[in-house]
Amino acid sequence: MSYPIGQAMNKNLTIRMGNCDHRSVTPPLLDLVASGVFDPTAFITQHKPIKDVVDAYLNFDRREEGWLKTVLTTQ
Repeated sequence: MSYPIGQAMNKNLTIRMGNCDHRSVTPPLLDLVASGVFDPTAFITQHKPIKDVVDAYLNFDRREEGWLKTVLTTQ
């Protein structure tokens, strides 16, 4: 997939993007989980064995319904 950057420039569009600042965001979130204030398990929608990791990723990448977060198990 590609983005038509030339067409966007011709329309004088502004494109903004960036990455999450994980170093400042993650520690307070972990504190909330550790203290019991927030339970992230509500976001887990799939449980798959590690052997199915490729199929799980492809399902998630296709944005199939019901694929929010997946837990991979080694057993």
